[in-house]
Amino acid sequence: MPSFLIRKTTQLVLAFFVLVVISALPHLIVQMRPDFPKYFNAVHQQLSLLTTSHPLTYYNATAGENRLLLPDLQPFIQETLVIFSSALLCSSIAALLYAFLFYRAGAKIRSVLTQTARLLEMIPDLFWIIFSQFIIVILFKTTGFDQIEVAGGFSDSIRFLPILTLSLTTVFFFIKWLTGRIQEEQHASYLELARAKGIHSSRLFWQHLMPNLFYRFYLFFRTNIITILSSLVVIEYTFNVQGLFRFILINQDFSILLVLLLLIYLPFFILDTVAELCIPRSWKGEIS
Repeated sequence: MPSFLIRKTTQLVLAFFVLVVISALPHLIVQMRPDFPKYFNAVHQQLSLLTTSHPLTYYNATAGENRLLLPDLQPFIQETLVIFSSALLCSSIAALLYAFLFYRAGAKIRSVLTQTARLLEMIPDLFWIIFSQFIIVILFKTTGFDQIEVAGGFSDSIRFLPILTLSLTTVFFFIKWLTGRIQEEQHASYLELARAKGIHSSRLFWQHLMPNLFYRFYLFFRTNIITILSSLVVIEYTFNVQGLFRFILINQDFSILLVLLLLIYLPFFILDTVAELCIPRSWKGEIS
């Protein structure tokens, strides 16, 4: 436990420093030339920002005044969190059901499923955004149904299409990984032993195969979280979602960028710490 605390504390301190360095990057290039003195001064200001006891403020162009940052950020954080968590839940459930179908399918059906997933995975995120808006517009013109918005507004929330689009961009990402691991693990010794005992294939999938893939899937998700978040940035901008990423695009201040990076990093750091403590060692492939 002491070594674990030391490792996580060191990781947190280094991450904070890296985030400070990244958040000051807009000051590195001035008139298409690197300006290192200005950049190092910006890094110093960002470090001072982390140690100050004064409340953070920003200039609100709509109100024409400086306002407290964190209270105003709350609704933007809520929108991003709702869209991200809902899409992640939907795509995870869909990917698991697809993986179960893939596991139970024969060779010919598996080949069709694999080729279909590969084809859909190659479709860029922007296509799903345009396609979903196009479908809603066609639905409105043919049926008059107008309960689904194709873009948000300053005071209006738009969630259905952003959640659907982010789910589509991530589900094929998850499917590719899961089907690949199933093909690798299907003849593993622990599965062969379970089959020899007469365990039903459904129980074998959910109680034997999935627990062995859970931790590896978590590591895969952790490694590729930047890819998912980058898709969320595009979705928030395109659908005019009043979310966290759009807030930084509207208020281009490097101190706000640092706060944004910290708000993104800290929840994942806490989740990763809890996961390391709570996930059984057997799931990690370790010997108790």
